[in-house]
Amino acid sequence: MSERILIADDSRELRTVLSAQLRKLGFDVQVAVDGQDALERARSFRPTLIIMDIMMPKLSGLKATKKMRDDPELAHTPIILMSQLGEEQDVVEGIEAGADEYLVKPFRQAELAARVRILLRKASGARKNLDETTAQGLESAEENDAVRRFKETGQIVSKDFAGFTIIDKLGQGGSATVYRAMEPVNLKPVALKIISPFAAVKEGFIKRLARSNEIAVRLIHPHIVRTYTMGEYQDVHFMVQELVEGQALDNYIHEEGGRLPEAKARRYMLHMAEAIQYLEQKGLIHRDIKPGNIYVSQDDVAKLGDFGLSRQRDDLGQTAEGYLLGTPHYISPEQANGDKQIDSRSDLYSLGATFFHLLSGQPLFPGDNLQQVVLAHLTKTRPRLTDLAPDTSPEFCAIIDKLVEREREQRHQSAAALIEALNALPPLRSLKGLST
Repeated sequence: MSERILIADDSRELRTVLSAQLRKLGFDVQVAVDGQDALERARSFRPTLIIMDIMMPKLSGLKATKKMRDDPELAHTPIILMSQLGEEQDVVEGIEAGADEYLVKPFRQAELAARVRILLRKASGARKNLDETTAQGLESAEENDAVRRFKETGQIVSKDFAGFTIIDKLGQGGSATVYRAMEPVNLKPVALKIISPFAAVKEGFIKRLARSNEIAVRLIHPHIVRTYTMGEYQDVHFMVQELVEGQALDNYIHEEGGRLPEAKARRYMLHMAEAIQYLEQKGLIHRDIKPGNIYVSQDDVAKLGDFGLSRQRDDLGQTAEGYLLGTPHYISPEQANGDKQIDSRSDLYSLGATFFHLLSGQPLFPGDNLQQVVLAHLTKTRPRLTDLAPDTSPEFCAIIDKLVEREREQRHQSAAALIEALNALPPLRSLKGLST
């Protein structure tokens, strides 16, 4: 195979992994350490395909892409941009800069290989029928009106969507954007979650979304965000959920100085333990508990949301063996290992890792390299919360340290056990007016 691929990323580990994967597939690979290096190497190497990270020193992937599109010899070279964020604005800017495809880290080798092959076939003009599984659903993206409209305008929805009136945007992630909207029947404000068309065309995504929605709509608990329904309008999938007027707990990490007061942490952890206990009774596992999925209302009630990765405890067929699901900084060791046999103790580990971060101001295992973070949950000795949050009571630190034990047999064995431990905590000297 004579195709030449240039990989540009400031992470040495990722450059090494990607180049090894692509060389194994038979490609001639060179690497660059930043955008400027990529631009210079591309002019001499003349690659058939370029894969670049968006955020790089000296010259970003976006700026490098624009310069390559202005170079007559590189103007038509296919470019894949990578990012850990996957924000819609990043996708728009990447497309406007001239990128042909977009990958959100971390991604599987099969997805990378499929996108590489698709772009190489397009570049060579050999438009053959691609196997749908191999192509990861990307060929269908060309025929999807929602994808085409987004590429052309940068918008997925207008102000009036499926009968809902969109008021403003509440948040945005790699697979969806959430809006405050008025529902048409009772004129009640709701959270309207619009699924990104780029996520929707991935193989199995909508099937998993529908399955998780079937689970979520049956959950009625004071500490769980209600999901009302799921639908499709003009090729765009959406979900209607309870509007929690407040903020997610990750706001404390990003905007409130990085630490959550212990009184609030005790209160919110108890709320989450009660939510997990309810899930246990329903035979469910959340699988993605993290600060960004815990919402605190204006009346100081914590609610667990985003059941996109949830499954029945005994539904072992929903996750392929060795397939990693979850958020790296909060993932349990058994999830990190790709185990299918997991239970609520995995959710309890993620809850512990969440509050470890909220109290200490740093994740259990810090780092920007997601593969290394995942590996750390399996191999590294974890720090003690008392060392990083000396103002937190030793008794509360002990509860969190127990939650994040690597061996699940050493953790609290159920949400009920955690609730009992939290209720047995000695009171703080001052709760500053908060009820627990």
